[in-house]
Amino acid sequence: MHSAAALSTHPIASHATGDVIADILDLGKPSPDLAMVFATSAFSGASEDILRAIDVLLKPANVLFVSSSGVLGAGSEVDGTAALSLWVFWSETLKNDVVVIPLDEGLEGVDYLSRRRLASAQAVVVLADPALPMVTQTIESLCELRTNRVLSGGLLSGSNGAPSICDSTGRSFNCVAVAFHSTSAEAVIAYGSAPIAGPMTITSSTGAMVRELDDESALDVAYEVLKHGDIEDRTSAAQNLALAVLAPETMTVVDVHEVLGADKTSGAIAIAATLAEGTIVAFHRKDSPVATFAFNDALAGGRSSGALLFTCSLIDPKAANEGVSDLGPLTESLGTASYVGVHVSTVIGTGSNGPGLSAAPLSAIIFGPRHR
Repeated sequence: MHSAAALSTHPIASHATGDVIADILDLGKPSPDLAMVFATSAFSGASEDILRAIDVLLKPANVLFVSSSGVLGAGSEVDGTAALSLWVFWSETLKNDVVVIPLDEGLEGVDYLSRRRLASAQAVVVLADPALPMVTQTIESLCELRTNRVLSGGLLSGSNGAPSICDSTGRSFNCVAVAFHSTSAEAVIAYGSAPIAGPMTITSSTGAMVRELDDESALDVAYEVLKHGDIEDRTSAAQNLALAVLAPETMTVVDVHEVLGADKTSGAIAIAATLAEGTIVAFHRKDSPVATFAFNDALAGGRSSGALLFTCSLIDPKAANEGVSDLGPLTESLGTASYVGVHVSTVIGTGSNGPGLSAAPLSAIIFGPRHR
């Protein structure tokens, strides 16, 4: 498969649309299987005109317009100001490789064929308005349907207006899934944390209380980590302490849980999850300024054929002050400029308990051959 991305920050919708379409037409490729338009809220009212222009000039088999508070594309992040980001996808495998499936009525409102497509697709991206009633249940049902399969996306965030999703036929969606039938992909999460000590094994736990790590009092171990670790700001590290769950075979991070407190009497620490004895963990510091650039480890230097990113925090804080910021390190990690993204309120990704809504700040779906 192939993909391409384009971004325009022109404040006039027609000019911005022309800019991104021209970038794609310059590639000289045939009509794409999918075109996804991510726009900031400034362009929400122009969705019909934007989609009509893309439909006429690019002739995609499927097209979606998504507005939210901020967007990513072509190596940049835009927050608050006007911006239009376009991602186009060519399958090269099946003529009808991409299918757009509305989920406003939940899985119960989906016909048999669409349900089969959602269950068997190589990858599924889901986007939803968090104000939709029962949206959490819809996401959970979809996650159950796709256990051990690639699933990514997010609940959109609004700014100066509610987020919106629509297509070129005029249909609006509160929740929609995009199923990629045969294209290989990998779901990746950046947990917003960086390691400070470990790995170690939970040798005693009760519910959400971790009592012992490597047969030592968990609280004593935490004190030692904060006292002797290579940490510049120990107070901040203590306030943002977390336990990361590691995969036994690879020692890669599969989930991160915040440390909520401690019981001095028992020497246990409380975390935001239930972890069994024998679980391999490491102490992490959440909100690390380099944590969202964890894709280097996730991809191990591989080059992707494109990516969709969903982030509920600014990847580059400069965007909050300057409106537009450069995402050079992220582009380097992905090995391509053919990615776009959108700001969301909650990400959807795969953690230690399978796919689902996540407290991680960033989720991505990386297309192409396996990257490890």
